[in-house]
Amino acid sequence: MRRIILGVAVLMFSLPAFASVVNIEGKSIIIPDKADKTKEKAIEATLQKAVEIFVTERITKPTADASYAKLQPAIYAPFKDFITKYEIVEEREDGQFHYVKARVEIDDAKIAGQLAALGIQPGVGGKPRVAVLASEQNVDGSWVHSFYGSIFAPAGNAAIGESNFNICEGAVINAFNGAGFPVIDMTLDPTETKKAFQYKPVFERYDENMFNMPNDSAAKLAKVVDNDVELVVTCSALAKNQGQKSAYMNSVLANVSCKVVNVKSGTRMANATASGAVPHVDPITGGNKALEKACQDVGNKLVTVLGDRPR
Repeated sequence: MRRIILGVAVLMFSLPAFASVVNIEGKSIIIPDKADKTKEKAIEATLQKAVEIFVTERITKPTADASYAKLQPAIYAPFKDFITKYEIVEEREDGQFHYVKARVEIDDAKIAGQLAALGIQPGVGGKPRVAVLASEQNVDGSWVHSFYGSIFAPAGNAAIGESNFNICEGAVINAFNGAGFPVIDMTLDPTETKKAFQYKPVFERYDENMFNMPNDSAAKLAKVVDNDVELVVTCSALAKNQGQKSAYMNSVLANVSCKVVNVKSGTRMANATASGAVPHVDPITGGNKALEKACQDVGNKLVTVLGDRPR
């Protein structure tokens, strides 16, 4: 039978100018006949877990995993140095483990300073990981598939596993990168190509209009490549030649629509539209420039909207 222990214990350190709170549960294996030692180990495990989770939120899980060799001696091992206060709100046991729930205040500025000293940029991880998928059509009527178009390779053919970003994807990615969002590299490796091939029917319907791709389909496609992706942006972009402005100059207009989907909830978080007009002697080149202009604009609009909303 589980035993629930309710109580409150508070440990105070000097308070920093800015602290963040982490609500966390940790555990430690029960040491027979050593209740005090068991509790001490459980509290330490909980506090260390709080610091590790806080750091991961600041720099993203993939970055934290890749930087573990730096983080372990500098932050994780001396975790107590980064905790200003903690409150134990509940303890319980299940016969094997002693569990501790705690409210932990962490010195945000001190963590940020240590991350900077390690050469790991603080703050970026506070923004969700993003994937971008866009379909675009230039003035000649040709569609430039998303890099995900590689799933059109014959089933089981792993040789076709790479494709370049199209113009619109590149422009939207630049906007998100510029605003500090970590954008994942979604180029498919051979294994991912095989896995993604199950979604070929989705592309047969939406590859020329990704803006209208269902939210759940967009989320599943993004997670093929990166299981930690949090937002997926889908866009449809179209460039048209508006005719000649003069004997040598063409007027080219591009329109783009994009939406942002929360991968976990499957809900739409934001949407935006933009247009870009470019005069050019060559209509194809003009179309490329107009697409880039419109997609950069819509990307900037989206990051502004997302910056005003809670994560």
